[in-house]
Formats: sequence, C-alpha cells, structure tokens
Amino acid sequence: MSFDLDESFQETIRSRFRDDFTYESFSEGEKQRIDLSLLFTWRQIAKMKNSVSTNLLILDETFDSSLDHDGVENLLKILNTLGEDTNTFIISHKGDILDGKFDAKLEFVKERNFSKMKV
Repeated sequence: MSFDLDESFQETIRSRFRDDFTYESFSEGEKQRIDLSLLFTWRQIAKMKNSVSTNLLILDETFDSSLDHDGVENLLKILNTLGEDTNTFIISHKGDILDGKFDAKLEFVKERNFSKMKV
C-alpha cells in the first residue's frame, strides 16, 4: 500500500489491485491504523528534521475504539520500541485489556461529577 500527501495535505492512496481510493473508503479500524502510522511517521520526521525528539506521547482512548486484537498487540509492540526516555500516557476506559501491559497505572473514578484519583 502506498500513501502520499501533496503540499495541500490531499491524500492519494494506492494498493495492489485497486488503483486509487480515499481515506474515507477504509473501515474505522483501517483508518485508525493509518492514523497511528502517520502519527509515528511524523514523530520520526520531526526527530530527523529538527535533530530533537519529543519525550512525551499521549494516546487518548486509542485502545478504546476501532483497533481489533491484532491492532492492539501491534500498537503495544510499537510502544515498547519507543525506549525508556519516552513518557507514554495512555488514557483508556478499557483498563482490562491493558492490565499488566505497562509499568504503572493511575486510575481515576468519578465522584459527584468530579474525577478523583483512586487510591
């Protein structure tokens, strides 16, 4: 599969046996994989272009939406390659699928319409 962006950020996507199609023609899970690929690609481009990398990555409900089991496992593999100098924060409502996957966990509960850290 080939994904190209022009100067106006218009995408051209090509795949074997399909000449040309758009981002909207993908399923939600495929779109999320494309989005994550672009996220990690832009992080790498910024690192190469600026000779500086960010040490912070925040993923808000990324694991809660359209990723299937393989998508979750592949994303976890990518996150494990980021190194110890990257501070990764995962915000999720589905803690059960992430239990034991990270070094630390902060859990919040809602009490009287306010979020409070669970102790």
